[in-house]
Amino acid sequence: MVLFVYALADAKPIISGANFPNLTFNNILFKDEQAYLGISQKENFSFKIIRGNLIIIEVFSTYCLSCPKNIPILNKAYSTIENDLKLKGKVKVIGIAVGNNRNEVKNYIKEYKVLYPILTDFNFTAHKALGNPRVPFTIFVKKDTKGNSTVVGTHQGMFESEDLVMNKIADIFH
Repeated sequence: MVLFVYALADAKPIISGANFPNLTFNNILFKDEQAYLGISQKENFSFKIIRGNLIIIEVFSTYCLSCPKNIPILNKAYSTIENDLKLKGKVKVIGIAVGNNRNEVKNYIKEYKVLYPILTDFNFTAHKALGNPRVPFTIFVKKDTKGNSTVVGTHQGMFESEDLVMNKIADIFH
C-alpha cells in the first residue's frame, strides 16, 4: 500500500503550455499505421516525425479497467476526423500503451476494435517523460512548422462524449 500511495504522490503529469518531449518508439507498425502517421518503417522512430498539426495521444494500459471506456469515443473522433477534409491529415489520434508489449496491444486492439495506432511503452520510458500520469490520460499536442511540439490540452480520466474531443479540436484550430 505504501508503494501505491508513493506512486500517486510522484505523478506530476505534463501540463498545457509545456514542450512535448520527442519520445522515441521501437514499434513494428503495419503499413496502414505507417501511412496514417506519415512515417516510413524504421526500427526506431521519434514522435517528431509523426505528421500532423495536432496529435491526440491516449496514454493507457491494457490492464486498466476504466481505459477501454474511452475507446468508443476516440474511435468516433478518429472516424469523424478521417471523414472531414479540413481535419484529415492534420489531426491524428494515437495510443501509448504503458507497461505493455506488442502482443498485449494486439489483443487489446482486437478485443476493443481500436481504429487508431497504438504504440508500446513497455519500459515506461514515455510514461516517465510525460510525468507518470494516472491512466487514462489524454494529451493534445500541437506541432508547429519547425517541428516543435507543445501541449495545448490534457484530460484526466474518461470522456463523457465525442463532443468533448471534437470541441477541443475546434478550439485549437480557431
